[in-house]
Amino acid sequence: MKITLLGCGTSVGIPALGVIGWGKCNPKNPKNFRQRSSILIENKGKTILVDAGPDVRNQLLNANIMNIDAVLITHGHADHISGLPELRPFYFANKTKIPIYSNDLTLKQLKIQFEYLFKKGKTSPSYYKPPMSLNKIYYGNNTICGFDIKVIKQYHGNSNTLGFIFNNKFAYCTDVVDMPKSNFKYLNNLDLFIIGALREEPHEAHAHFKLAFDWSKKINSKKTILTHLGVQSDYDYVSSICPKNVFPGYDGMSFEL
Repeated sequence: MKITLLGCGTSVGIPALGVIGWGKCNPKNPKNFRQRSSILIENKGKTILVDAGPDVRNQLLNANIMNIDAVLITHGHADHISGLPELRPFYFANKTKIPIYSNDLTLKQLKIQFEYLFKKGKTSPSYYKPPMSLNKIYYGNNTICGFDIKVIKQYHGNSNTLGFIFNNKFAYCTDVVDMPKSNFKYLNNLDLFIIGALREEPHEAHAHFKLAFDWSKKINSKKTILTHLGVQSDYDYVSSICPKNVFPGYDGMSFEL
């Protein structure tokens, strides 16, 4: 199983537009260039994408991906869904609808925001066929494209997000500031734990570094990677404060499990 960190940046990316720019991140270090957060999981000829933000086209071109078998959406914030229309060419190639998976709330949002991706409209050309389908996933165990995927609830400020555990080997938990205590028994002793950690200071909707470090220690993860890093989070500085087996992510970082 191969995992690729397509993007590990916060919602505005790094550099951000305008005066924010690189923030505290050193522009001379290419690992500080961060696209919006997304990962790719490949195993036995199947490819799953988690989240499709505004950078997804360039991310998939850079990774030379020829097919997507399913897309998992953690939640409906723009930096995680606004690139969905960019995936249409995968449908054009073989006329097989791309299945999009999430919970009820996010699926309803996607249907409103991108109706034409899932339903033929009155003004659609006669030849047009929707390239994607909406599919509900549930907390607990799910099987998608041969992957065993456990879905867990996460708290993200005033909303909830979905965390995913793949084949009981690694977890992807971004955009999370707290979670039910019951989650930790499922996260225990994983080979890889990818966790969103925005910055050093606490945040109302995102885990900060110390919280991510504490969670990593609590679950005894063999390796922990920080993602969804903010403009305050210079790669070299974050590396210097990480405990053993914890590392900041960077775009294009990959793992074989």
